[in-house]
Amino acid sequence: SPQPPPDDGIYWQVNIDRFHQHFRDQGIVSAVANRMDQTSSEIVRTMLRMSEVTTSSSAPYTQPLSSNEIFRSLPAGYNIVKQVLDQYLTLLADDPLEFVGKSGDSGGGMYTVSILRGLLPPPPPFRPLIRSPLPRRFGSRCARIFRLLLRKKHLEQKQVEDFAMIPAKEAKDMLYKMLSENFVALQEIPKTPDHAPSRTFYLYTVNVPSSARMLLHRCYKSVANLIERRQYETKENKRLLEKSQRVEAILASMQATGAEEAQLQEIEEMITAPERQQLENLKRNVN
Repeated sequence: SPQPPPDDGIYWQVNIDRFHQHFRDQGIVSAVANRMDQTSSEIVRTMLRMSEVTTSSSAPYTQPLSSNEIFRSLPAGYNIVKQVLDQYLTLLADDPLEFVGKSGDSGGGMYTVSILRGLLPPPPPFRPLIRSPLPRRFGSRCARIFRLLLRKKHLEQKQVEDFAMIPAKEAKDMLYKMLSENFVALQEIPKTPDHAPSRTFYLYTVNVPSSARMLLHRCYKSVANLIERRQYETKENKRLLEKSQRVEAILASMQATGAEEAQLQEIEEMITAPERQQLENLKRNVN
């Protein structure tokens, strides 16, 4: 009888979980590279590689890793100093897409990779749309405070002054302006059940859905005002518009029959210079 092959009884199978994990990690690394740069993606790749064994494939976050551990685990020949690494980790943690989160300060800072965040589609661009009217409406300093609140979530007035580097009086005026127009909200956190003002924290924050609805309402109101203005101008200048349409129809008919230039000029002069100027203003304001 023939000899059995040396691997008789040995069977192989694909490790589906590991395949999905590597595929998922590569997607996260590519997303970070597109969002930031190659160095940021290499840092995230190192964090994911360090977490392969310690993190479950279904976990929403990797296990916390210290900045010192990440620095020691960077690929050989990847020449960045520890200070630069810390700057990159801070940028990643402050990014609105939150690929990387900071979970502590020990070991130079503890960081995790948000696996679910990397798999989700990017959020709709509400924040840039909400920010866009602020510089024109309130000035660049208000826009700076608004961006700060978006990033930090909740801040007291003193913290706003310190982080934004704006004098106390100006910061207070700007916050009240944005509060009065519902760009920012004020949240009260009492230290005692009686809600005494002296024993209550007042935190400024941005309610993104509420601000988006407010701006959408203003857009609808502006469109309604424009429609109403157009109807009013059209009604007030009805006779002039009808006259202009009749003249244009006559000119088109005469041009089709080969009328002379002098005849066309005579028809055009049926609309006087003031009327022509009024029509130009009407077209510019209404159309």
